[in-house]
Amino acid sequence: MSHTRIKIRNGKKYAYEVTSYWDPKMKRSRQKSVYLGAVEETGKIVPTGQKTLRKESLILDFGDGFCLHQLIKQSLLYDPLIEACKGKLRDILPLIFYRILTGSALYNCEKWIEGNVLTYLYTGAGLSSQHISRTLAFLGNEAIQRQFFDRYLKSMGGFEKTVIIDATALPNQIHSGFSAWGYADGGVEKQFRLLCVLDCKTKRPLFYRYLPGNLSDVYTLTHTMEELGKMGIKNSFALMDAGYFSESNILDLYERKIDFLTRLPAGRALYKQLITTQAADLEQIKYGSTYGTRGLFVKVLSVDLYGHEGFAYLVLDPTRKGKEMNALLVKGIETAKEAAAKIDIIKFNRCGVMVLVSSKKIDSQEVVSCYYMRQAVEQVFGFCKEDLSLLPIRRHNESTIRGYLFMQFLTLIFFIELREKLLNLCTVEQALILLRHLKCKVFDKELLVSEPTKKQKEILDQISVMAPTSMGI
Repeated sequence: MSHTRIKIRNGKKYAYEVTSYWDPKMKRSRQKSVYLGAVEETGKIVPTGQKTLRKESLILDFGDGFCLHQLIKQSLLYDPLIEACKGKLRDILPLIFYRILTGSALYNCEKWIEGNVLTYLYTGAGLSSQHISRTLAFLGNEAIQRQFFDRYLKSMGGFEKTVIIDATALPNQIHSGFSAWGYADGGVEKQFRLLCVLDCKTKRPLFYRYLPGNLSDVYTLTHTMEELGKMGIKNSFALMDAGYFSESNILDLYERKIDFLTRLPAGRALYKQLITTQAADLEQIKYGSTYGTRGLFVKVLSVDLYGHEGFAYLVLDPTRKGKEMNALLVKGIETAKEAAAKIDIIKFNRCGVMVLVSSKKIDSQEVVSCYYMRQAVEQVFGFCKEDLSLLPIRRHNESTIRGYLFMQFLTLIFFIELREKLLNLCTVEQALILLRHLKCKVFDKELLVSEPTKKQKEILDQISVMAPTSMGI
């Protein structure tokens, strides 16, 4: 008579066929065992000599999600987020990754993650529309944001900063106290204003504010400086666009002992005086300068800025002058005689000229490159709107709007870090597309990762991430 016996060794099950028989010599009943094979979890016995076949259930995108998961731990964001958001990272990080990888509407995130290895790395993440709204409301909490910025700004290495300040319009149709009619791209739209402060040295975002769409930039500078001061940032130098130039702002900067460089608006009396009296003789070799491959003329003058010593820089770009002069002469004017009668001296002299003003003297060879560091902000706004799909803003609750913009700010910081790691190799978009082709197969308790291609290896080496051949799940 036979029966099957299961023995457990080192946590694994093995099956044996046990048969009872009569031993005439010993004159008693005995048993003999025959090994049948290993026992699977389903109870199936795999005969001796046969391997247990692992069942492949699906194939997932691996390279892009895995790399972002690894890189976020090296990011300046990670420790401040852990401190501020505690147990919420499981819900927040997939949203940041999703924004970088797809840029699609957030309500699609739950469907997207099912096809990515992140579904196993962030098991149980709340990514339904309701959960996402709750996560954004959590991120919109002022206490959470303050705790984050306190730790984040410390991680940036000191508080003595040269900052770049600029703002952009965020058109939307949201019914919110901050959504108001304002000028954007030459027209009037319902919008927010997003003000961003960058560290001039690292080109990384330090801080942001979102403001009503009908609030002019000129009215926001003092409060922004005050808020930065409360966070411990001592500004040593500020780069600003012409929209921030006003008597009250200039006097406030002098009072705070913050040096600045900004463009002088064309409507100011000082601008008209300088263009009328100083621009005519700009094209002289003694004023010659360069900015990259461009030849310029730069004249430096001492000026009075509302009772304080300041400096003005008349910058003439010959190439731009030619285009503007041509447009001025031919637009609606048929003869040179009519041109002389209709074109006033200010319009004529300002062709190709911009006027910069500063609280301290800057070398003529450096002033233009210093001012054009502002382009870093324009680039950041481009990342937000184009690469990270900041627009359109669909949130309607005040707390979720704040949380959504904060999440975009976090995503922007991470995106810029990725971009720096990939410089001179490829763009972030190209790298993530190539890494997405690195797949993994899902078995019962394991992921098997495909072999990376030569280009994928280059990217992995560049960002210092090692792709495993397998992972337990």
